[in-house]
Amino acid sequence: MKKPIVLFIAILTSVMIQAQSNYYRNANGDVFNEAELKEAEQKIADKIHKISEKAIVEIEIKDTSFKKDSIIHDFGFHVNLNGSTTTKSKLHSLKNKKLPYASLVGLSGDRLYTNELEGKPTLLNFWFTKCKPCIDEMPELNQLKKEYGDRINFIAVTYEPKEKVEAFLQKHNFDFIQVVDAQEYIDTLEIQAFPKNVLLDKNGAISHIANGIPYIRDENGGMKMGEPTELKNKLETLLK
Repeated sequence: MKKPIVLFIAILTSVMIQAQSNYYRNANGDVFNEAELKEAEQKIADKIHKISEKAIVEIEIKDTSFKKDSIIHDFGFHVNLNGSTTTKSKLHSLKNKKLPYASLVGLSGDRLYTNELEGKPTLLNFWFTKCKPCIDEMPELNQLKKEYGDRINFIAVTYEPKEKVEAFLQKHNFDFIQVVDAQEYIDTLEIQAFPKNVLLDKNGAISHIANGIPYIRDENGGMKMGEPTELKNKLETLLK
């Protein structure tokens, strides 16, 4: 059964304290005051509502720091086209544990065994062909692949069939090892959010779970894909 279309742009959690000024910082370091944050949220909501009127845009906070009379919340936007709120998947319960074993099917029909990923860090990207944030972040993911080369395993996983992925790749460059027909494994991990980026350490344990690379404001006040700053920092740590 096809997964519900749920688009994520980074999942985060938080605190609010009133007496001080609140500011909001995304993963690329852009800082918003409360009015700017609300405006950015509305722009995303207006765009997403063209796809689904039921869509919900949530602001979620990951961390909070204090500087003199200001509170800085590190945040991200969570967009759910089905109108439901965020839930934690089985994947999150596996943090710091080994990725469950699976025999997955590659684009050419070869087998990829998850235990073969051990020995060096891995970036797993879960995606599908109609997911706009998935497509928007591909150039940035390709750049990571170009920069780190074979020091890291770069694996893209989708529930869609080989034929659909092959047709997509004729028009879009996605320079990862492609895994197709992975619906059962995606269901096992309870992943319903796309894109999803999962980092494994050299022992195959889940080190970091993130949604898509966050969007940032462009020169016209719109939203564009940012840089993979958080993923890059995490990869650098895993390589040490």
